[in-house]
Amino acid sequence: MSDERSVEVPDSAARPLRRRLLPAAVFGAVLLIVGGVAMAWPEAERPQRAHPAAEIAAVPAATEEAALATPLPLPTGSVAPTRTAYRTEPPSQRPVPARSTGTPTRGAGATGTSPAPRCTPAGVVDVVQVLTNGVAKVAARTDGTSVNQLCPGERIRVFWATYRPTADGGATLYRSEVRYLDHSSPTWTMRLELPDECGRSWYIGAGNWVIPQTLKPGQVPFGSGKLNWDTGGSC
Repeated sequence: MSDERSVEVPDSAARPLRRRLLPAAVFGAVLLIVGGVAMAWPEAERPQRAHPAAEIAAVPAATEEAALATPLPLPTGSVAPTRTAYRTEPPSQRPVPARSTGTPTRGAGATGTSPAPRCTPAGVVDVVQVLTNGVAKVAARTDGTSVNQLCPGERIRVFWATYRPTADGGATLYRSEVRYLDHSSPTWTMRLELPDECGRSWYIGAGNWVIPQTLKPGQVPFGSGKLNWDTGGSC
């Protein structure tokens, strides 16, 4: 068995050693505390390292626009999104109808045209061609535009009559003819038969006038029914 001997270190020799170890232990404890605090600091609250001014370079506007305009490659089989253009338009306003200051026309149709003229019983006959070489022409008003139109379903009586003079200054009937005008036959071209004697007379008229066989001296027949006439003259 070995002979163990204890070596005693004098207290004066151990004191300098404790003095050197104590600051080292304190410094190590401080490092452990600082490391633990740094690890517990949240990532978001850690101070960021300042970048030097040389690393922050301004990106040219053209390069930035080109980068934005350049589409990123899409995975195979994906559908490219379509860009929809939106246009903001002002709200539409309902037009306000213009107020009319004029006087409304009575009887006007929806198109603003004048109403059709009212018909006149028995109608009105006009002389289209006065007597020329024994020929004349008359017409009833059926054109739809003139006044005093011949009413639908009606007809009007027209006639002519020629007279030869008598010795007493009167006249006697020579020839005559009567016709009726309606919507299907509104005109009549008539040919008068005239006597060869001087002082003859002729009449073209319309209406239900009686054609007299004789005329007294100075008598003029047919009243307001005369359309075209001649009471007699020299040869």
